[in-house]
Amino acid sequence: MSHPVTITTRPLASVEERLAAVRLYREVFGLPETDPAITPKLLAALQRNGGSAVGAFDDSERLVGFTYGFVGLDDQVVYHHSQAAVVDPRLHGRGVGRELKRAQGRMALATGVERMRWAYDPMQARNAHFNLDVLGARGRWFHRDYYGMSQDAGPSDRVVVEWPLREPTPLREPVQGRDAEPALPSPPPAWGATTRDGGHVWLAIPANWSNLVRLDPDHAASLRHRVAGHLERLLAGGRALVSCRRTDEDTAVYRIEEERR
Repeated sequence: MSHPVTITTRPLASVEERLAAVRLYREVFGLPETDPAITPKLLAALQRNGGSAVGAFDDSERLVGFTYGFVGLDDQVVYHHSQAAVVDPRLHGRGVGRELKRAQGRMALATGVERMRWAYDPMQARNAHFNLDVLGARGRWFHRDYYGMSQDAGPSDRVVVEWPLREPTPLREPVQGRDAEPALPSPPPAWGATTRDGGHVWLAIPANWSNLVRLDPDHAASLRHRVAGHLERLLAGGRALVSCRRTDEDTAVYRIEEERR
């Protein structure tokens, strides 16, 4: 079993650290040289204008994680938008991502911003579990083809989550396991289907989306479309994604509840 590692989180403080962040970003996302990605100048500009560029460093001061963001405005609501967070693949599951988000949240609070938002692919069950169950964010909005570009796994559909930073705050302790969780549906619905249980709606997705895309891209495309339809309807109808947990090695289920603010 993986255990948390000892890391230090702090704002990137030099050109060398920003260059290391750009290299890690390219490595994690597998970007070709022709992809402009991000630059040290952009990161410095964000840091000087209310944004964030935070690194996670191990005991040898090696950069092992990185996140950046900027201030957003939506219908007069101010928030800190976390654009991306990357972690050295050798340290996945070791608590680095959680510490990065918490450090970014503290930076946002220091500027007077009391909430964070970010977007993730709803078909990625592991990311969904981290965002909803580990951090305690809530998936409030869904956008088809968020970035206006298709990828190997299909259109860039995204759920946008919101993470409150004031008390009760997620910044001190991990949220996972804090509250009693309702029992998972047994058997779970088929992928792309929903079932209801009391006040909960459950929506099933593959536990390993990348495998399905690789093995059966046509099925993956059809499934993404079905899940998108459910998310559009449910989130527009006053609900929010609050959890995503595996029922077995093949399936994960979202728990969707009436939205509370």
